[in-house]
Amino acid sequence: MSAFNLKSFRKENGISQQDLADFLGIGQGYVSQMERGDRPIPKAALEKILSNTEWKVPDDVPDTAPHQDGKTRIPLYEDTATIGGKNGMVAEVDGQAMVSEWIDAGDWFPTATSAIHHYGDSMVEYPSGCILVLKRVNDARLLINGENYVIETDEFRITKQIQDDGGDYIMAYSSNRETYPDGHLVHSPIKIPKDSIRHLDLVLGCVIKSFSNRPMMISR
Repeated sequence: MSAFNLKSFRKENGISQQDLADFLGIGQGYVSQMERGDRPIPKAALEKILSNTEWKVPDDVPDTAPHQDGKTRIPLYEDTATIGGKNGMVAEVDGQAMVSEWIDAGDWFPTATSAIHHYGDSMVEYPSGCILVLKRVNDARLLINGENYVIETDEFRITKQIQDDGGDYIMAYSSNRETYPDGHLVHSPIKIPKDSIRHLDLVLGCVIKSFSNRPMMISR
């Protein structure tokens, strides 16, 4: 099976890099990197290209299955990130976002469903820049008090420890207890209306890559 030549495909169809970037919902620089081979073509991007019936695509294209070697992998979403506080960019971890790569969760996280990047210092157990391994919560009634979750609304996405008293709100707490000189918490608790929540993901653990030439280290 031949490799998919993105640059040749684009030129054959008279598409500019910016046109393709707009279609995929990514930056033009991302397209340029994929064409040069600096970044792999994400599975979601290739599937979206092949689904466009207005473009001529090769008859022989790579298999897009993420489990070709029999291992169970989860999608890492390159264009989604979570921080310990409020975030102006809303996550799309339901298949709409661009899959950067498929990572092997191994035996550590057999129930994981996705992974995203984490930045910030409000959750001391998760170093800024690490990858959070997540499990989607399909029934909000099964939230576990005291556990860490990625909470996504239309306004922000945060990683917090939650407390649910059974009412209309959940309280989201930071594990970083740093205070200002006057004693107030730097990362104050957040009261979130339940009806504003789009997605909830239980944080199973985090993945830390110490050096680019070393394998990822996984911690709970």
